[in-house]
Amino acid sequence: MSSAAAPRAQPIHFYPPQSTLQFGIRAIAGRFNRARWWSIGITQMLFFGLCWAQWQGRPLVSFDLVRQQVHLFGALFGPQDLLLLTLLLIGGALGLCVTSAVGGRIFCGFVCPQSVYTALFIWIEQRVQGTPGQRQRRQASGAQGAVWARRLLTWALWAAVSLALGWTLTAYFSSAPALWQRTWQGQLGGAESTLMLGYAAFAFAQAGFLREKVCQHMCPYARFQGVMATPQTQSVVYDVPRGEPRRSTAHTVANVAAPTAARAAVPAASAAQPFRRGDCLDCNLCVEVCPAGIDIRNGLQYECISCGLCIDACDRVMNKARQPQGLIRFASQQWADWRHTLRQRRVRVYFALLGLTALAVVATVAWRVPLQVEVVRDRGVMARQLRNGDVENIYRVHIQNYDTQAHAYRIALAGETPLRMPPQEPVVIASGEERTVAVAVVQPYRSTGGADPGRGVSTITPMALQVQSLVDAQQQRTRSSSFIQPR
Repeated sequence: MSSAAAPRAQPIHFYPPQSTLQFGIRAIAGRFNRARWWSIGITQMLFFGLCWAQWQGRPLVSFDLVRQQVHLFGALFGPQDLLLLTLLLIGGALGLCVTSAVGGRIFCGFVCPQSVYTALFIWIEQRVQGTPGQRQRRQASGAQGAVWARRLLTWALWAAVSLALGWTLTAYFSSAPALWQRTWQGQLGGAESTLMLGYAAFAFAQAGFLREKVCQHMCPYARFQGVMATPQTQSVVYDVPRGEPRRSTAHTVANVAAPTAARAAVPAASAAQPFRRGDCLDCNLCVEVCPAGIDIRNGLQYECISCGLCIDACDRVMNKARQPQGLIRFASQQWADWRHTLRQRRVRVYFALLGLTALAVVATVAWRVPLQVEVVRDRGVMARQLRNGDVENIYRVHIQNYDTQAHAYRIALAGETPLRMPPQEPVVIASGEERTVAVAVVQPYRSTGGADPGRGVSTITPMALQVQSLVDAQQQRTRSSSFIQPR
């Protein structure tokens, strides 16, 4: 038992000589563990379900890299919507800034895919290989056959889950029903197989073996997260004045279990203590349940992912010891409450920027025209003079329909211009399709005083072509070009 009032210092090793995670993580029940599994369930239901969801015969969420299209909740997006993608990325970054300033690495503990799949793999490991104590006893007994049998079964289940993850990720880039059929028929393409097996191997290694090392040494968010945290940020902390100096677990449990009459018979002088005992029983349970393998009693550490499992473990021990909960809890370094944390100037700025980004996203979607038009001059025929003296230029108009329904488009000259365009049938394009049509623009024959008869004036005339939907007049695009009249 230590007599110091501060937590005991421990050396930090890049590779700990005896890892606390050698025989796995101890399972614990509690409110934060339940919240964590609720988060895992919701995120995985969305991940595995959205690739199968359909909306009006189209995938609800799908990424078509070949056609450069994104189906997202009934809308169709293309390369022209790069601004919207940029705004969404900015919003995601600001969301991480808000969560870091308010709750530290709470995103890592409850939503991050690395933590989610690591928790899932640990759950499988615990069901197959047992608790850390059972694994340690099995290892010490020398029953290597049983050890390796359970270990191989664990790896097989990890591989099955990893393949399911890889297949589901691939389904977002290919139709899930069609991919399922090709999978059973053994007709997967090279790109599909590479993506599925590559992500499966990645998940198997990351969640099965690297685990907390990814969060501690590979994830960049763990490095710059501390810059966004403040003394008012809510994180998992250990109440040092209350917990130190630590008690002996055996002494405390025996004292709690002793009958009341027996404790009353002890002389008051013998019960006197030379110094006050802290509430921490030094049971080490908070370390045994930590996915990162750290001791939160050593102070705030960047490895902590704010999952709250050590809080569940400590609250359980405090209940058994008949002590109030909260020895380990979510709090700031200045012991401020959540309302004070949310009133920080930095948090207000983050929320303001996040609100502006959300308004920009809404405005971009509201004013978005699901039509893309490109006008290029025909390289084969720059300009030519017809028999009647008219000058003709040929243009190629490329039209892409990013609406969810088919449209008939009319191509016409925009604005007041002496140029003329021969009558042309509307161009019908299905949803998500594109077409390139040739368009002729003519300047009628005209002569000037200094020009030879039958020849137009040598000049370049600005012009513009307008493509407009006959179904929805609001869907129109105007593209500028120039009309060349040869000498």
